Amino acid sequence: MRRANILIVDGRVDLMEPLVEVLETQGYDVTTVEDGASAIRLLKRKYFEIAITPPRMPGGNGGLDFRVLKWLSPSTAVIIVNSRGGKEESEKIAESEIEAVIDKPFNVKKLLDIVNSIIETPSILVVQQRVEDGEALRNILVERKCRAVVAKDGNEAIDMVRDSDFDVLLIDANTAGNGGMAVLDAIKKAKPNLGVVAMIDYSSVKFVRDFLQKGASTCLYKPFLNIERLVQVIEGIRSQKRSYPTPIVGEYPHS
Repeated sequence: MRRANILIVDGRVDLMEPLVEVLETQGYDVTTVEDGASAIRLLKRKYFEIAITPPRMPGGNGGLDFRVLKWLSPSTAVIIVNSRGGKEESEKIAESEIEAVIDKPFNVKKLLDIVNSIIETPSILVVQQRVEDGEALRNILVERKCRAVVAKDGNEAIDMVRDSDFDVLLIDANTAGNGGMAVLDAIKKAKPNLGVVAMIDYSSVKFVRDFLQKGASTCLYKPFLNIERLVQVIEGIRSQKRSYPTPIVGEYPHS
C-alpha cells in the first residue's frame, strides 16, 4: 500500500475516530481538524493526497466552501461526506472536479475502498496550447481512471506544480515557441523527479531534443495519441517514480 497523507475535516472529530483508526491501520498518515480555517493553514504547509470534508467546512460566517481545498492544492483528491444538504450544495458538488461523494451515515469499508482506489490512481497535470484541448484530454484520462487537472497557461502550471504533488506532467510541445521551455525549466527545478511527457506533432518535432534535454521522460506523437499507449506510459513513469527517484530514458517515435 502506498503511504499517503489524508486530511479529515469535521466539526465532530471524535466521531471520525473509527475511520481514523481504520485508515492508520492501512498505513495512512491521518490528520483531523474541526474547521475550514485549520484545514487551509495545514494545506499551506503540508501536502495531502486526499481531503475528506463536508460540502461546507465548519467555521465562522457559515463555514468555507469545500472548493477552496482544490484551489489551494489542485492535485489533492477531495471526498465529500454529504449530509442531507440543500439543492444548492448538491449542485455545487455536481459541478466540481471532486473524486467521490459519500452520504452520511457512511460505511467505513466503502470509504476505505474509495481512498485505496484514489491512492492507486495517477495524478496528472495537463498543459495544452489551447485550454479546450486540455479539457478534452482531461476528460479522456478521467474516463480511464486517472486524476487529471488542466492548467490554463504556463505560469499557472508552475504554481500548481509547486503547490501539489503530481505524478506526471503532459505538456504540448507546441508551447515551446511560446515560453514552454522556460515553463518546463521552472517546473523541473521545483520538482526534479516529476515525470514529463511531451506531446508533439510534425510541426513541433524540432523541439523533441530540447524537451528530452530539459528532462522530459518521453515524447509521444499526436494527433491524437494512442490513448492506451499514453496511459501505459503514465503508469510506467509513475511506477518508476515510486521505485526510483531518477527519470526514465527518453524515447520518441521516428517517422
